[in-house]
Amino acid sequence: MKRRDFMRAAVPGALALLNAKLWAAGPGDAKLLVVMLRGAYDGASLLVPYSSEFYYRSRPGIAVPRPDSRGPDSGVALDADWALNPVVKDSLHAMYAAKQALFIPFSGSEDLSRSHFQAQDLMELGQGSGALDYSSGYLNRLVEALAGGAPAGISFTNNLTPVFKGAIPVPNISLRGNMQNNLPPRQSELIAALYEGTALSGMATAGIETRKMVSGELMTEMAESSRGAGPARAFESRARAMAKLMRDRSAYSIGFADVGGWDTHVDQGSAQGALAANLAGLSSGLAVYAREMGALWKSTVVVVMSEFGRTFRENGNRGTDHGHGNTLWVLGGGIAGGRIAGRQIAVSEASLFQNRDFPVLNDYRSVLADLFARMYGLGGEALGRVLPGAKAEDYGFI
Repeated sequence: MKRRDFMRAAVPGALALLNAKLWAAGPGDAKLLVVMLRGAYDGASLLVPYSSEFYYRSRPGIAVPRPDSRGPDSGVALDADWALNPVVKDSLHAMYAAKQALFIPFSGSEDLSRSHFQAQDLMELGQGSGALDYSSGYLNRLVEALAGGAPAGISFTNNLTPVFKGAIPVPNISLRGNMQNNLPPRQSELIAALYEGTALSGMATAGIETRKMVSGELMTEMAESSRGAGPARAFESRARAMAKLMRDRSAYSIGFADVGGWDTHVDQGSAQGALAANLAGLSSGLAVYAREMGALWKSTVVVVMSEFGRTFRENGNRGTDHGHGNTLWVLGGGIAGGRIAGRQIAVSEASLFQNRDFPVLNDYRSVLADLFARMYGLGGEALGRVLPGAKAEDYGFI
């Protein structure tokens, strides 16, 4: 594999704004959904480095077969180095072929704890390394920075997680059957009074009222997603509900969802098994989300990430353990997809981080910084407040 480096340079504010206008009429028209895969999914079983002999030596029981092996479990080649797990052929690969998906391997955060909770918190807060400040997450800061454009956030999680905590009230709609309001009436009144007469008054009121607006519409979807079905059917139902809300409620344009079950220490499988079932369910659900967004898919971006990757070598239980670098996904109807983006190196024993993991060459915050610059025209101090210390890089999303 040839090393592919891209230019490390700040995105000029004027160019970022131009790109945003080419992509969407304005910040309020763009849709963003961030999906967190909790438990650390194995990116090397999704985006397979099939040109690497070291990959097959390291994973004798769980490697995805090469595309030229001609079996039903063979990987689906993307280029001379990378292939996709065949379980996503009809969903994620179809989006890639339509240039609506790209993958960024060797991505992740600076966290080296290999602790699920610490790594998830750090990634949701978006602050970089050092002591964590839990007062706000990067999506809440993004909503605040875009207050003039009137986009608002919505969290599709059981509880409001760190990514959306902060100064702006954000509604939390569980897609697993919990429709209770997380704000008691008296607290809602106090928040509304706090923002009364300010530029954020309308957003605060809208956030407080969201449950009243959507609970009836989504009750059917809530019941369907709580039937105890397998990962694929359950996530497809949730994805359809998320698309319905984000499509029909123009204000709710920045969403966050999480999906569990990715900690595969034992019997991980390759093109079949527990991980393959999760990948199939997730990717088919995201394909449903894209279809349900309709015409808005052209101005929608979905980012899929996980707190860290898995060890490159297979463990003694036919699984993988907590690692470092991973593969990040970017999907959307208007992106320049059909590519493997970001910095890359040859996959070999010499290139492993601490002789066990993929290295992190593409900081997830630099990916988000490029997206926010292009989607919303953010730059300079505003972008620095949303993602403090993030280095602007050009991933060629447009």
